[in-house]
Amino acid sequence: MNYVFYDFETSGTNRYFDQPLQIAAICVDETFEINSEFTLNETCKLKDGVVPHPQALIVNKIEIDTLKNGQSFYDMIDKVQKKFTEWSPAIFIGYNSLFFDEVVLRQSLYQSLHDPYLTNTNNNRRADLYHIFLGLSKLRPDIIKLGINPETEKESFKLEYLAKANKIEQEKAHDALSDVIATIGLAKLIKEKASDYWDHCMHISNPENFRAYLAKQDLFFKAPSHPSHVITPIKFLSENPERNKELSFFDLKFDPENYIDKKSVEIMSLIESKEKVIKLIEINKSPIILGEEFISHEIFEDNEIKDFKSRIKSLKNHELFLDRLKQALVDRSQDREVNFPMPEWVETQIYAAFANAKDKEKMKTFRNTTDPEEKNKLAKDFEDQRYRELAYRILFNESRNFLDEDKVTDRELFFAERALGTDQGVKWCTISKAKKDIDNLRENSQYSDYLDYIDQIKNFIDEEEIKYKKYQKS
Repeated sequence: MNYVFYDFETSGTNRYFDQPLQIAAICVDETFEINSEFTLNETCKLKDGVVPHPQALIVNKIEIDTLKNGQSFYDMIDKVQKKFTEWSPAIFIGYNSLFFDEVVLRQSLYQSLHDPYLTNTNNNRRADLYHIFLGLSKLRPDIIKLGINPETEKESFKLEYLAKANKIEQEKAHDALSDVIATIGLAKLIKEKASDYWDHCMHISNPENFRAYLAKQDLFFKAPSHPSHVITPIKFLSENPERNKELSFFDLKFDPENYIDKKSVEIMSLIESKEKVIKLIEINKSPIILGEEFISHEIFEDNEIKDFKSRIKSLKNHELFLDRLKQALVDRSQDREVNFPMPEWVETQIYAAFANAKDKEKMKTFRNTTDPEEKNKLAKDFEDQRYRELAYRILFNESRNFLDEDKVTDRELFFAERALGTDQGVKWCTISKAKKDIDNLRENSQYSDYLDYIDQIKNFIDEEEIKYKKYQKS
C-alpha cells in the first residue's frame, strides 16, 4: 500500500479559524523513494475574513506577495483533493498530524464543499509518525537518536531536531515540502531499524485489523501519546454500544478488585478522573496498541506481567462490571449530546451532522461548475444552511460580481466585524491582535534579524485594516 506524507504551513494555530498557506505532499511506495512526479507543493493567498498571526508568518516565512496575490485557497484545496484522490487508496501520514494537520485538512475540505473524510474512507487510512516515534522511543530507546533543542540543550521530539540528530535531509524547517521530506526520512529509518514495529503500526492503522488484533490476546500495552507518558498495561473491555469507534480499556496498574462493585454512575468517574482507571481510545485515530511480543524485560519484569494477567482473570470473572461499564458509556455519550449545543460558527459545525445525499450531489455539481451564475443558483439550493453559507463564501472570494448584492453586503459586514473586532477572547486572529503581536515581535531580540520582514507584515496588516473598514462603509 502506498504512503502519502503531507504537511501544512498555516496562518496560525487555531485548527478551525486559521487556514493553510502552504500544503506539500509526496506519495511513495514501501521503498520510500521520492519521485517528483508524485510530489505536490502549493501555496495560496488569504481568504477574506482571515487575519494571519504575525508569529506564524515569522515561522513559516510565507512571502507577503503570496498572501495578497497567490492562487485562491479554494483552488489550492481543489488541487489537493484531486491529487489525494488520485493517490488513493493510501496511508496518509504526517508528523503530529492527527492533532493538527488532519483537522486542518478536514476543515479545509469541508469549507471548500468537498468530503472532509477523504483520509479515512474509500480504503484510505491515517497514521501519525509522532505517535509512532514516541512509542518506539520508549520500547527501544537506542534505535533512533532523540533531538536536542540547542537553546535549552534538552531532548526534543520536534521534527527539525530529530532530523538533525539522525542526519536526515531537511533543507529548511517549517517549509511544508522540506518537512515532508524529513518525515519520509524518519519513517524510512524506523522501517529499516524496527521493521516489525513499523509493520505492526501500519497494520493496525486499519480499524478492522485493529479489532482483529484485540481478539488475539488479552494483555496489551498502550504506547504513550506524550513524551512524559509511559507505556501502559491495559485490558480491552468493550466498545461503546452507541459509538463503536470508542473502545474502553482497563488500566492494569490498578487492581480491578477495588472497582468491580462500582455502579454505572461511579464507573463514569473512573473514565473522567485524572487517573483514568478506564481509558477510552478512539479506534479511528490510529492509536498504537502493542501486544506482549513487543515488551522487553527492561520495560516490565516477569512478575509484573504475571500480576497483569492475574488482574485480567479477575476482570473476566465479573461480567456485571462490564454491563455497568457499557451503560456508563451510553449515558456519557447521551450526556455529551445534551450538554453540547450546536456550535455558533459554521467552521465549528463540521461535525454537527453528515451531509445528506442530495447536498452531497450538489457539492460535486457546485465544485465542477465553472459558470459563476450557475454556482450562484446552486448555492441557494443547498438544504443544509452550513453548505449554503460555505457556498456563498466561495463565491464571495472568487466571483463576488455574480453573487447577489445582499449576499455580498452580508459577507462584507460579517468579515469586517470578525477582522476588526476588539474582543481579545475570540478564537481567531483580529487586526488588533496582529498589531499587538507585531509590537511584541519588534521588542523581542530573538527576532532582530527579521525586522524588515516584520515591517512587511505590518504594512500588509495595515492594508487589510483599510480593506475591512471599506467593507463596513459599503
